[in-house]
Amino acid sequence: MEAKWLKDSLFNGFTSNGWKLGLVLSQGWFWYRIAGVMVLYCGQSMEQIDFANILTLAAKDAGQIQPPVYVKHESGSTYFYVVRMVNNCGDEEQTMSAAVKISLGDDGELKPPRPNGIFELTAKQSLSGKVRLLWFYYPLDQKSAPKSFNIYTNNGTGEVDYENAIGTIDYVGLRFYEYYSMELAAGEYLFAVRAVNAGGIEDESLVRICLGIDTASPQGIEILGSKAI
Repeated sequence: MEAKWLKDSLFNGFTSNGWKLGLVLSQGWFWYRIAGVMVLYCGQSMEQIDFANILTLAAKDAGQIQPPVYVKHESGSTYFYVVRMVNNCGDEEQTMSAAVKISLGDDGELKPPRPNGIFELTAKQSLSGKVRLLWFYYPLDQKSAPKSFNIYTNNGTGEVDYENAIGTIDYVGLRFYEYYSMELAAGEYLFAVRAVNAGGIEDESLVRICLGIDTASPQGIEILGSKAI
């Protein structure tokens, strides 16, 4: 716990935070909100939450809290908010237990809940010239449960084609999943796997894996000798 309001009591409480906390009423000499309060912070990432500036506050038992109207949210951006409780003595908790990530689409609206991205994507060429993809899905903190996985490739040229999946694998729980491509010609290929929920909404992972396909046969041995050992 930390009594941060003491730092906002300079100049009789007329700092930005002091004004929001009501310290002006006591001229900064004592904590005014004896019922406690909850405060809201924001940042561009969890590591960049601006805990030096309170966005707004609400009663400790309030069921909701929202940013002030002057705080603008740009389309296609992501924001992180943290709510912290302050007790009747002005001591603020120092946890990240009440944190939320807000992602906005290009239309400025909240993005729909999506499954998590896949974990540990690997690729290996088989003897027949096919590619074996192997990955794992971890459901911890997922916003939406996956129904299946879509597999994408660049077909050996350009960027990955996320409009046309080359295969689909059903999600059946916590396990490793694999996919075998059809036989491929020599070249370098990019592959990507995305989880998709029942509504057809995919995760937004940009993780890709590159694999070079070599269809040439190994060079034969020209000289072979033997000796007793």
